[in-house]
Amino acid sequence: MKVTEKKIEGCEALLTIEMDSASMEDALDHAYQKLVKKVDVPGFRKGKAPRQILENFVGRERLIDESLDEVLPHACAEAIKEEKLQSFGTPGVEVLQNEPLIFKAKVPLPPKVELGDYKSIRLEPENVEVKDEIIDGMIRQLQHEKAIWEPVERPVKSGDLVVMDLESTIDGAPFINQKGLQIGIDEQSKYPAPGFSQEIIGLAQGDTKEFKLKYPDDFAKPELAGKEPEFKVKINEVKEEKLPPTDDDFAMSLDVEMPTFEALKARLTENYRKRIEQQANQDYENRLVAELIKMSKVEYPANLVDMEYERLVNAQMERWRSQVNSEAELEELLGRVNPEELAKQLRPMAEDRIKISLALGKLSSAEDIKVTDADIDAEVTRMLEPVPEDQRAAQRQQMESKEAREQVVQVLLSRKTMERLKQIATERLPTEASAETTPTTENETENKEEATP
Repeated sequence: MKVTEKKIEGCEALLTIEMDSASMEDALDHAYQKLVKKVDVPGFRKGKAPRQILENFVGRERLIDESLDEVLPHACAEAIKEEKLQSFGTPGVEVLQNEPLIFKAKVPLPPKVELGDYKSIRLEPENVEVKDEIIDGMIRQLQHEKAIWEPVERPVKSGDLVVMDLESTIDGAPFINQKGLQIGIDEQSKYPAPGFSQEIIGLAQGDTKEFKLKYPDDFAKPELAGKEPEFKVKINEVKEEKLPPTDDDFAMSLDVEMPTFEALKARLTENYRKRIEQQANQDYENRLVAELIKMSKVEYPANLVDMEYERLVNAQMERWRSQVNSEAELEELLGRVNPEELAKQLRPMAEDRIKISLALGKLSSAEDIKVTDADIDAEVTRMLEPVPEDQRAAQRQQMESKEAREQVVQVLLSRKTMERLKQIATERLPTEASAETTPTTENETENKEEATP
């Protein structure tokens, strides 16, 4: 075996490999030993036909093909060793010719990451503000949920609930026909057709009206796109929404059963604050990582993206599976999926994840960030807090496996690395930053102080 050509492109080595005749003969002989046991050769018991007879019977090409499963992996491994390469996955091979056997091997090489001047990153997190109108909107939504509808003797206004008899056709065929139908009047609504609510506004109890509407050509339901339904309505009753007053009784009527309205408002405010702070923190981390990636050089073999893309596809499959009630529904849903569109959506995401993972991994190494056993134990304890006390011992035992602890290590390492990047970006001391984040162990604090420039 000899390598006749070698080319390094990024994180891939392209090798052209030629097998010598002696090695090929050994491989053909091994292939004969396997093939002779599977092929019936006239005049011979299975497994007893001489090699030349078998070769004449099945053809030399068949014998060569049978040998490739053994030859190619072995020859690739030898070539990689000879060229002093470090393979980062299974090489891809392409046979160029059979005699002599010449093939190309595409060998994935380890990723390369060169961090830029990451210590020059300066980026402050954005302050979050809980606006009164947001909380008021939440309270108004809760009022809507507890509202009652009272009949009124006046023309229909937007926001009313109207009881009507409805008849309709599309191209002469029955469409929606129902007596006593209740429809909420909303000028933004597209039910039962865009513009329907506008036609009802101004009508009063006992009024009738006939009108025609048209669905847009790009309507979400293709079977209705461009169609022109004809409607005939009779207004039976007009109802107005009556919101409950925002008092203590209203607060007690909700599922959360807060004792006072002020307590309810405080709970809504605090929950909303936590939510927007979490989102602001995630956005801040995303901006930091984007700055790190922008100033760094990250190279990786294609197989890394392929593996991450496969994980994303599997995760999407699980989400789809959770949205349906049967395998038949899942098959129907998958039948509408365009593989090219899915790849266009998920492959760039896979590439971004690879870049982020590699850059943060290099940063944790550059900053000598470590995860101690004490860190792991503390994190496991924190993770088990929501677990019922009588189940914690069993859950803790499961978390003691090597695989489980390694997963915790990766979570903590990622968290610590991100916190270090925040410290650098805001030029704060570790003790100042830790006051706003998850409590650290004494060892963790020492590690961070040593890494602080």
